[in-house]
Amino acid sequence: MRLIGFIEYAAVIIGIIGIIADQFFALPKGFHLGVFMIGAGIALGGIESLATHRMCFCLSEDAHYAYAGAPALIVGAMALLVGTGIIVSAYLLAHGQWPATVNYLTRRPAPVLIAAGLLLIGVGALMMLNPRGRQGVAWTFFVRVPQWLLGLVLVASGVAGIGLGVWEWLEPQAFDRFVKELEPQYRRFRLRFF
Repeated sequence: MRLIGFIEYAAVIIGIIGIIADQFFALPKGFHLGVFMIGAGIALGGIESLATHRMCFCLSEDAHYAYAGAPALIVGAMALLVGTGIIVSAYLLAHGQWPATVNYLTRRPAPVLIAAGLLLIGVGALMMLNPRGRQGVAWTFFVRVPQWLLGLVLVASGVAGIGLGVWEWLEPQAFDRFVKELEPQYRRFRLRFF
């Protein structure tokens, strides 16, 4: 059993227990500590993957060996990004800044767009890789090609999200005008299909 994998799982489980305990026992700051522990466990997994080039959250040495290298680095970067976001959320909750931050990000969504774009690129890149190396015409035609195409769409969507985030960050007034122009079309789309 790998100790680092056990610590990652333990941090996430302790965080979940802390959140549940806060609901039942009204522990002061129990919810915030639970959220922090979950984020710390996920971020620790990301750091482990980036440092060792092996998949995080593995309890045995030979688990997910086929995913070592580039897939592990992508998963590690994504886990570090998500874990850091959860830790920041715990800090904001503990200091009463969560509502103000959500209001700000609603008005100025550049950081959210950039982070979502990075995550989409990571998921798309993982879908485009073939770590198991399965072969065969049927497997390639029915699984690999559609998976690769969907991964390509996700990577393109992630790049577009990052581009929108950078545009919003540098030119917020132009971005706001663009969003206001899209609102009537979005309403018509919702009325027609939903």
